[in-house]
Amino acid sequence: MPEQTWFILSITPVQEFVGQARRTRDLWAGSYLLSWLSAQAMAAVKKAGGEIVMPQVDDDPMIRLLIHGNGVTPPVVGSLPNQFTARLPAGVGPEICREAVQRAWRKLAEAVWCKFVEPVRKLSNFPDLSAVWTQQIKGFWEIAWVVVPPVDGEDERQTLKRAGDLLRRRKLWRSHLLPDEYATLGREGGDHCQLMPDWRELSGYARASHADAQDAFWGSIRDQIGMILGHNAIELAQGERLCAPALVKRLFPTLPACALKNAIDWVPGNDSGRIRSWPSTRYMAVLPWLRRVANKPFIDRFLDLVGNDFQTESGSAAHLASDLGEIGRLDGNLFDRDALRNTKDFPIANDDAGDRRRKLEAARAELVTAAGIGEPATHYALLLMDGDRIGEALAQAGPRAIATLFETFGAQVTQTIRRHDGICIYAGGDDVLALLSVPDAVTCARELRQHWMKAAGEAMGEGSRPTISAAVIFAEATVPLRLVLARAHEVLDGVAKNGNGRDSLAADIIRGGDFTRSWVSQWDAPGVEAFAGFASGQHAPLAASSGLLHAIGGRFGAPVLDLFADGGHDDDFERLLAQAHLRNRSRDLPAMDAPGGDLSEEERLKIAREEIRPLVALLREVPGGAGARRDRPRLNPDAALFLRFFARQSVGGSRSQVLIPDVADTGDGR
Repeated sequence: MPEQTWFILSITPVQEFVGQARRTRDLWAGSYLLSWLSAQAMAAVKKAGGEIVMPQVDDDPMIRLLIHGNGVTPPVVGSLPNQFTARLPAGVGPEICREAVQRAWRKLAEAVWCKFVEPVRKLSNFPDLSAVWTQQIKGFWEIAWVVVPPVDGEDERQTLKRAGDLLRRRKLWRSHLLPDEYATLGREGGDHCQLMPDWRELSGYARASHADAQDAFWGSIRDQIGMILGHNAIELAQGERLCAPALVKRLFPTLPACALKNAIDWVPGNDSGRIRSWPSTRYMAVLPWLRRVANKPFIDRFLDLVGNDFQTESGSAAHLASDLGEIGRLDGNLFDRDALRNTKDFPIANDDAGDRRRKLEAARAELVTAAGIGEPATHYALLLMDGDRIGEALAQAGPRAIATLFETFGAQVTQTIRRHDGICIYAGGDDVLALLSVPDAVTCARELRQHWMKAAGEAMGEGSRPTISAAVIFAEATVPLRLVLARAHEVLDGVAKNGNGRDSLAADIIRGGDFTRSWVSQWDAPGVEAFAGFASGQHAPLAASSGLLHAIGGRFGAPVLDLFADGGHDDDFERLLAQAHLRNRSRDLPAMDAPGGDLSEEERLKIAREEIRPLVALLREVPGGAGARRDRPRLNPDAALFLRFFARQSVGGSRSQVLIPDVADTGDGR
């Protein structure tokens, strides 16, 4: 019998659990809970005398807290993956990991049950709501592992590769089945959860026939939340009905500090208030505008009208680098014209709600006029990053080199995102999930990629180094988070990795659930720098007009674009765009106002080419990956859609003032 047992273990669901989110805090809570449960499993291995081989976790704060009980500040951001490889002493099996995870999960669920659900359990239509709760909690997580038998002459790198292969095969053999709630609860056992539709919501009533009783149950849950927090509007929205796992995910951050510490062994950041309040998607959208008006004298009138109401973002500013002052405490919906008019997105709970709303709308319009920088933006950015072919790098360089890469890179992630006024949702190993404002997202992604490449060079020397890919989704603040995250995974895997060969940045725009055609290019291509410049406002909007492509498409037609489609003629293409740019400018401006009016035609063309050069770079998509033909980048006219978008979303680029024509139909269906 071997002295040690090798095994690889995973905890699922992951993407579904994280993505089943109505609000920003749900996104964080899902990621944090998964890291915390992984920490429970890893700590069980170490307490049994075993070793975590991959990833290296000895310095991880969650592991140190679970093993030693103190010595570090409890982390606010999760950093442990849902999968790990470990060794256990002979006679000890991986079952100890499953027991540790289930025990911790039950303890946390019990804390949420006792505070919020148990006092109102008799209002449920289920004869025994406690049994329903227990069944849903017990059956939620799938914890799968594979014991890796020893092979003579095999080194550690080969064993790790074989472990990964075995786990992938194990996942094809699904042995975890959700409880049959139709069998145990009956077909009349209420509606399905609105976040996790595989489970029943807890009232046990069907809305079609017992809406009042259903509302009474969930109204009582909201009252329980209000008794603890003093407010409840954003913790559980009107009409929101959840199952046990979704309610644990939603409400565990609102537990009193003593109850939270007893449930998970610490309070993240030693500040329970900080994890209760996370910037909303609307807040992240209007953040660049808030930075421009914060602490200015003209905001005082607006602050006086709002008073102590609508300060639902009071803790949001703590997650950001900017000092926004008093205006940073206000609900982000106050600054958006359409959101303020929407009674569902922005409810006002008093008898004169209509008059109050009209006064707020008038005050907001006055504030926008006083600021003089146009309307706040409507979109924010979600950034998702993932290392490329890490398994191959692990087999080549070994676990210690990869662990060093992950540790060095991970130490830079949270502070880099914060420096760009973003919020880090998860940063573990080669994975990053963050929310940022539109102007900051691409610049932040590029800086993170630079940190990755530097860390890879230090960890792996002159040999082959793993790359990293990213997806940036510019999403309207009203689009459900689960759709945005799902699209981010599609763009990362399908466009940046499989479509463009990896080592790439891909982007997409979501408006009301509709997607644009994605943009993608290899990180070092000139187009990525141009893309970041347009997004941040570094490049002037005059070169961003999609009317240039409109002119080319309308004047010369699709054959011209086809001529430049495969690269190799960028000098001619640049000249053609510059000439179109000059024609547009001379048409739109009087001769005396046109820049360079006293210059020769050739001199004006030279200036125009310099102005148009970032646009030419952006229109070229360079493939990534080893062996790619980067000397013949593809032409993507749809890139102009992003320029139009950036112009409208920029501070000073009011949605009501910026009129940039659509890209012409080029005849190829784009």
